[in-house]
Formats: sequence, C-alpha cells, structure tokens
Amino acid sequence: MIYESKKSNVYPEAIGDNLYIFTNDNAPNYKLLLGDKKNPNSSNWKTLIPESETVMQGYVVTKKNIIIQDKKDILSRLTLYDLNGKKIKQLEMPEIGNVDYIWYDREEDSLYISLSTFTATSKTFVASANDFKWRLFYTRVIPIDMSNIVGEVKFYTSKDGTKVPAMVVHRKDVKLDGNNPVFLSAYGGFNSGISPSYHGFYAPLLNRGVIIVQAGIRGGDEYGEKWHEAGMLANKQNCFDDFNSCAEWLIKEKYTTPDKIVAQGGSNGGLLMGGIAVQRPDLYKAIVCAVPLLDMLRFHKFLIARYWIPEYGCADNDADFRWLLEYSPYQNLRIGVNMPTMLVTAGANDSRVDPLHAKKFVAAAQNNDGQINPVILHMDFKSGHGSGQSTAHRIDNWTFIFEFVLNQLGL
Repeated sequence: MIYESKKSNVYPEAIGDNLYIFTNDNAPNYKLLLGDKKNPNSSNWKTLIPESETVMQGYVVTKKNIIIQDKKDILSRLTLYDLNGKKIKQLEMPEIGNVDYIWYDREEDSLYISLSTFTATSKTFVASANDFKWRLFYTRVIPIDMSNIVGEVKFYTSKDGTKVPAMVVHRKDVKLDGNNPVFLSAYGGFNSGISPSYHGFYAPLLNRGVIIVQAGIRGGDEYGEKWHEAGMLANKQNCFDDFNSCAEWLIKEKYTTPDKIVAQGGSNGGLLMGGIAVQRPDLYKAIVCAVPLLDMLRFHKFLIARYWIPEYGCADNDADFRWLLEYSPYQNLRIGVNMPTMLVTAGANDSRVDPLHAKKFVAAAQNNDGQINPVILHMDFKSGHGSGQSTAHRIDNWTFIFEFVLNQLGL
C-alpha cells in the first residue's frame, strides 16, 4: 500500500476483501474510506462515510452494517450505517456517558462497548448486532456510595461569545442559593479534552457539599482539531478567558460566590492557573497550581520543553514573543496586586516541566509587597511530573491537596 502524508493520521484495517481506512486526511473530524485489499493503492480509495460536524472517534464493521462512534457536546453517540455508507439510525445508548471503546465479535455477531459515567466506573455492555438491545456484561463493585451524586453537562458563554461545555457534578440535595463551595478545574491544551468519567475520586469533596466542575475550554478536543487550534499559539488567551467565564457563569447562576471557588490545574493546566491568578485574582478564593509552566518566554530552554513549541510558540521568534509576553504568568505578576491564596507544587525529579517555573513564580509573588495571601511552594522530592508514583505516594499527595482545598473552603 502506498500512502504519504506528514500531517494526517491514517489507520487501515482489512476486513474480508475490503480495506477500511479511518483518517483525518483533509478531514479534521475524521472520515472513513473504503479500498480493495487486493489493490490497496490510495488512488483507489473512495469515501464511504464523509467527515461531519462532529468528531468521529471510531468504528466497527459487522456482517451487515457499520457502527460509527462520535461525540456531540462531549457525549458519546453510536450511529448505524449500512455497508454502503447510508445512515440508518442513531442507536440508543444503555446509559448517558462516554464510550471508552467499542469492539465487535464476528463469531458471536455481538457488539461490546465500555461505558463510563459520572457515578460508576467503566461498565461493559453487549448487544446482538441484529437488534442492538443492550445488557450489562460486566461491572466492578466499588466501595464508594455515589447514589446521592448526580452529574450533568452544562454550557456557558465565553468572553467572545463562544459556547463552552462544562461537567458539573454534585450532591442531589444541592441548592442554587449562591452559597456552595466549588472545585473548578481544566486543562485546555494539546488536544486533550473532557468527557464523562467516574467521579468517585472526588468523594471526599462531593460528600461535603463541594460542587465539582470541569470546564471543556478551548485547546482540548471537545469539538475536534479546530477547538484545539482555538486554544494554542496566538489563540492561547482564549483558554484563560474560557476558564474565567466559567467562574463568572457559576456565580451568575447562583452555584457559588468568588470566595468559595478553588481552581486547580496541572502541567499545561498549571499554566492556566498561573494565568488566571494574575489576570482575574478577584474570581477565586484559592488556586492549586501543579507542576506548572509559568515563564513562557524561556520555557523552551529547559528539559524537553522545546518539543512543545508547536503548541505554544517560541519567544526567539518576534511574533511569538509578543503573544507569549501578553499572557506569560511570571512576566505578568503585578506589583501591589494581591493574588488568591496559592498552593504551587513541583516535582524535584520532573523531566518534563522544570521546577524552576514554580520556584521563581513563588519567589516573585512572596516578594511582592502587595501580596497578602499566602503563596506556598510544595516540593515533592520523591517524584517528577506526577507519573510513576506508588499508590501510597499518590494518596498522600492528593490528601495533602484536598486538605488545602477543604481548609480554603472552610470545610
């Protein structure tokens, strides 16, 4: 097979006499092509299911049809097509959630999906490829009671009018009286977005009445590559605007008040935390800024960060320097301005983001005469960027962070 592309992903699969090609070549939201296994040259490929406005995430080919997995407003969908690519219908999902993966057993003629929801770990469902009536095949029993917890996908408007999704999870008895504690997080970069997932991890906060909010800000994959591009390079300010707009929306809709919002983000999300701290200190009670990038004029000079220039740009370039300087948290610390209380964490053995970012930002904040609230540096000398930690070490670190969050929220 001959196919050359420097910018596209191409995933070929041989089924029977056919060759199915799943690709984003000239289709950022992906499409499905059809070829002949005996004559697989790309010049013979034809479009079977074209790109649409939603992001195609996967597919399976059964004996009689094709099932396409995509997502709309961060929720998974399954759509049935015939073998010629004609749409038949939308398949009913067994539960509202995120399809982690889908596969087909040709001998059984059965379709399997793994589904994650806000209140349950991944469940495996199975259905006949003839009637698609789902039944539960496997689930794990978790010793955390989530029966009083509810999750939903909401939408708010960002500064420039863009509609942004957010996942909101809380106890069923929460009242929108403007008095609830909120733990707000996001990432917003590298085409990594949010989707419904099990929130048992946050049970220590949820059971105390904290509302967990994850914002699907630009820079992720919530609406495909265009959404990613809208939060990278010269468009990076959109990420900060989207996050701050989410906090404003939570206040407007009477979920909470500024003195009851704790924001959290790590790595690229740590850059986000640094940005909101210097741009909108009035919106947050406290901020957890984990393993962050904070000096965006010099980030590319340390460790492996030069590989992230395609995402952020490089200050050695005049045009890039101008937009990086506009938002780089370290360079935008304002003398006399008091930021929210901050817990800034770094790993002494971090091979991705040099801990110098956290150290110099905290040092500058602590030496700012206008900084009244504490800005605390926590160095972890047993780990790096967060990966590779033992279970016990991970529990210790998150217990420390949750204690900080609960302390700041007065719980």
